[in-house]
Amino acid sequence: MNKTNWKKALLAFTMAATTMLSAVGCGARGTGGAGGADNVDIDTTKSQLYLKYYNGGVNRVWIDDVISQFERDYADVEFETGKKGVQIIKDFDKSGISVSAIEKNPNQVFMLVGVEYYDYASNGVMMDISDVVQKGAALSPNQKEEATIETKLRESQKSFYQLDRGDGKKYYALPFFESFMNLIYNVSVFEDKKLYFAQGKDGETETWSDEDLKSSKVEDLFVKRATAPRSLGPDGKTGEIDGVNYSADDGLPATYKDFQALLTCMVRRNVIPFIWNATSTDYLTGLANEAWVNNEGAEQFMLNMSFEGTADNLVALDDKGNVQYNEDGSVKMRDATEITPSNAYELHAQKGKLDAIEFVKMMMGSSDYRYGESFKMDFRATQRYFLNGNVDGLTDGKDIAMMVEGTWWNSEARSDYASEEDRHSEDRKFAILPLPKSDISKVGEKNTKVSERQTLIFINNFCADYAVPIAKEFVSYLHSDRVMNVFSKDTDMLRALNYELTEDTIQGMSYFGRSAYEFATSANTDVIEWLPTSNTTKKNGTLLDWASYGFSTTAGGKNPYLYYFEESNAKVSPATYFKDIYNNYKNSWKIS
Repeated sequence: MNKTNWKKALLAFTMAATTMLSAVGCGARGTGGAGGADNVDIDTTKSQLYLKYYNGGVNRVWIDDVISQFERDYADVEFETGKKGVQIIKDFDKSGISVSAIEKNPNQVFMLVGVEYYDYASNGVMMDISDVVQKGAALSPNQKEEATIETKLRESQKSFYQLDRGDGKKYYALPFFESFMNLIYNVSVFEDKKLYFAQGKDGETETWSDEDLKSSKVEDLFVKRATAPRSLGPDGKTGEIDGVNYSADDGLPATYKDFQALLTCMVRRNVIPFIWNATSTDYLTGLANEAWVNNEGAEQFMLNMSFEGTADNLVALDDKGNVQYNEDGSVKMRDATEITPSNAYELHAQKGKLDAIEFVKMMMGSSDYRYGESFKMDFRATQRYFLNGNVDGLTDGKDIAMMVEGTWWNSEARSDYASEEDRHSEDRKFAILPLPKSDISKVGEKNTKVSERQTLIFINNFCADYAVPIAKEFVSYLHSDRVMNVFSKDTDMLRALNYELTEDTIQGMSYFGRSAYEFATSANTDVIEWLPTSNTTKKNGTLLDWASYGFSTTAGGKNPYLYYFEESNAKVSPATYFKDIYNNYKNSWKIS
């Protein structure tokens, strides 16, 4: 299908979806029945397809529109004798489903979050969809894209999703959306409070002591007017170079010392630096994963997904796991170490992990740095306070500068805006903060982001025969560039496949959505996925759980950061926590 026809098809699709939305009105959405299924009458003149959709952060607006358009496109298709068209029955509550419950579950297509692919596939509950993946995505009953869905998968995804269960490599699911944990910053607050570093200024020079970085001296580092020239930021460059825009991070903290100076400046200017959700313990841990990956870099971090290769960034430890230091106080490093499954616990001595712990420790280093109730707030309260805390009188007249949140947050928080127009207003400027580098030697290295949660689309292997062709057609339809653009335009997020956003989609996204898209797709950003890449790691998927693998200790089920840095009155050093993580894995390692 050529580009012109594709754009015409997208325009027609979008107009039809808009017409449908105007016709039904907002009140027709979200009416849930028992078990999350919408209360609908079965139309016996049509074939039914039962869909389970995890109605979480990405919300249901986009999928409701897509379903309506699919039903319109296939209104004249006979999937069963004596019936014409398709009626999709929606089960849209926010819940998952266990492997053991799939066989007796009435749903035929699943779109889930937090699913272990190998667990589900190895238990035979997912249908082989190789024929869908290896053909072009459906645009209508008689039209498919020229390129196959498989070409939209990254090489790492092809390796992960193709399973050989004795009869050749086959696909049993496809990835749904990318999910990163981030520091989201309020661009307007940074502008209004002049929180950008001035050109040529930073907190990294040898003359700046830790005490200086927490004193009034930091005021000299920041711009005096919003339009003043800014520093180069963590990418160490500015302007457009070889087609890459390096200006987006200008004025933002380049190093940990810069970040400490920024926190001091915020407090001095009556700004609350952070708010975070601590009732879900994986938020701070997810951010720590991001800091670990960003400091370690894609190649070295991915050793954790294979347990194979050469580690060249391991911290030197004594026989008790204590960090060793050079005479100048710097961390002592080991020689390059060959990693095999039997000694892969050594990866928990990666310097990037120690750096990540130091970063989160810095965030939690003072009660002045966070909104006072952060350790008691859930994710929805956190979003509401970040968006409207000052104007609603929730934060005593103070703005909140940054929030720990997933990429999905702006879709999840849409009810906290006055309207959709408000959510897309240029007065509502939010963006992902590029994480600062641990020290000045790393400035200029690429940003590295990791998509952690497994979000999957698959077909129930116990699907009734009549529904199989409908289910496969719908799954194919979901993976067209056209539908994926509808998803991105509404949610401000990206599907976890390679596809281009149209200019109409980009312009229809909020400020946050556009900036997040530019950040994730920049040539200066490496995007990796938390997916095992070797037979050994694929067999040990539970060990590699993203929410616990990086920072597990004897702290058990508690949020490790809360345990080490808050309940212990912030007296525990990053090196002590680092030692406990390393010893936990070394002493319990059973993989050979």
